[in-house]
Amino acid sequence: MDASAQLEALRTSADFTSLIRYTNVFDLFKVMGVSTKELVHSNILAAFMNEREAHGLGALFRNGYVASLFQCPSSGPSLSQDVLESTTGAKAKVSRELAHIDVLLDFPSLRLVIAIENKIWAADQREQVARYQQALCELYPYYESRALVYLTPTGRESPTLDPDSGVPVYFQSYGQLAALLRQYQPEDNPPAAHFIDQFISHVEKTMSGNTELSQLCWGIFEQNEEAYEHLVKHHEYCKARKMDELFSRLQERLARDSLFAEWADVMETRLSARAEKRQYDLDVRLRTWPKGVWVKVYKHTWLGVFPFFRGGDRDALMQRLPSFTQPPRAVPDWTDFYFASTRFLIKDDRCVFAKGEKAGEIHLNDALTKVHDCIEEINRALKTTD
Repeated sequence: MDASAQLEALRTSADFTSLIRYTNVFDLFKVMGVSTKELVHSNILAAFMNEREAHGLGALFRNGYVASLFQCPSSGPSLSQDVLESTTGAKAKVSRELAHIDVLLDFPSLRLVIAIENKIWAADQREQVARYQQALCELYPYYESRALVYLTPTGRESPTLDPDSGVPVYFQSYGQLAALLRQYQPEDNPPAAHFIDQFISHVEKTMSGNTELSQLCWGIFEQNEEAYEHLVKHHEYCKARKMDELFSRLQERLARDSLFAEWADVMETRLSARAEKRQYDLDVRLRTWPKGVWVKVYKHTWLGVFPFFRGGDRDALMQRLPSFTQPPRAVPDWTDFYFASTRFLIKDDRCVFAKGEKAGEIHLNDALTKVHDCIEEINRALKTTD
């Protein structure tokens, strides 16, 4: 059987059809564009921990969560099982972003505090977890028991912890979190149970290993091994072609989309790509703007948008765009790039989608909306000086 026939047999196989059906199941978090947003997941986790929230879990999940840490690998002097299981019946204060810690569980009567640092795809900041270990000591100097949970998709260790700290760090995966949630779904609260089920499915599909998914892939491989190998061999080609076509559509929509209709006659674009690195840059400007002012759409690691000018153009732009140039604000990690904007206060402001190679049409729409907003801001700034 030739390669084309092998691939067609794979495409029409029952297991491949099941895999497509599985991956296309409605995912509320993906639709909302928050599937990798740590802020959203931390808010959900904090709500599940709070017995006063209307989720029907009471304190059951929180107590079970704390007790489950005894089974997690850790660095430092681990808390005893008795301490971890002592939270049953104890009141807890649940906080968000106290001392920049994502979620904090404080049991005053037990003099026990547990911090949760949620890391989905972002890397640690310099000495981040070590700072949080120290913060727990400073915030709760009279507590007998302190701990920090490092929650990630794979349960990996933190590279920034202090191994000599008296605050242990537990390493927990999102798969463990999802498995624990399954034990405590509220039967008497259908809306909450449905949401929790959605959250569990989302975690299992996007952030943890899943037995059902593994079995589907094995079934496809077992029956179509040669076709499977063709797919693996051409995976890099397919990813590069996907980005080529995505940025081509982006450039076409800038020229034809009704969102940009009023500027169609004066818009210009330039597209460049470094195919070997799968990095793409699409710069957009209006010919009515001063020379050197552009809006960039790019996919390097993430898909992002920001308006910019280069350092060499600053003097020429100072009179017409004083709010952008006096003083100039450098674009983080981009040598000699400066924001043509008064917004973009933090690095993440320019991010449309952190997992750039997974970007699709919904992210394309978000990028185009950001481009439109940047054009509007530049036009407003020019009007004030003309």
